[in-house]
Amino acid sequence: MNNNLTEKKQKFTQPQKNNTLLYTIVGILTVVIMIGTYFFVSNSNKPNPSVTAAADIGQTMSYSPDEKLEQTKAESKIENGKAIVTTLSTVKDKKFIWTEYKENGKRIPLTAFVQPDGKVMVAVSFCEPCRGETFHITGNQIVCNVCGTTWDLQTLKGLSGGCQDYPPEALTYSLNGDNIEIPQAVLDAWEPRV
Repeated sequence: MNNNLTEKKQKFTQPQKNNTLLYTIVGILTVVIMIGTYFFVSNSNKPNPSVTAAADIGQTMSYSPDEKLEQTKAESKIENGKAIVTTLSTVKDKKFIWTEYKENGKRIPLTAFVQPDGKVMVAVSFCEPCRGETFHITGNQIVCNVCGTTWDLQTLKGLSGGCQDYPPEALTYSLNGDNIEIPQAVLDAWEPRV
């Protein structure tokens, strides 16, 4: 009986194990995992950051869902280490242009168009899996003229077709006066994704 009393006394007099540190670590890890998952999921639903445009025509754009707007051919030129893809006034007027960069042993088809929110996007005019270089706009969609794959005109998210994961690759550009420019080094380094 004395032994039994000693055991009971030890339960009350000895310090209890504290699991606070363990619970704190588990809690912090849980929060970090939840935040990481949130950012991963939210970023996967956003367009590529380079889709953000430098130029804006100052009004929203609505394209006809019943008519095809084909690319208008425009000339590009090189000045001071920059490719002048086109001018903002040309894009405002034509809405959808096609040109090409031909320098330093490279040939890259390029396009510029006005998105529905009025911003100007510049991209490589190339549907990589099917090798199509020309597109048209119908409604709020950009469509490959070779395979018929469609992407949302604002976000370039794939909507239908076999090449949805390879929209025209958006390029970061700058606006210098009326000129839409891309550094030659960026174009010289560009490679198809597939």
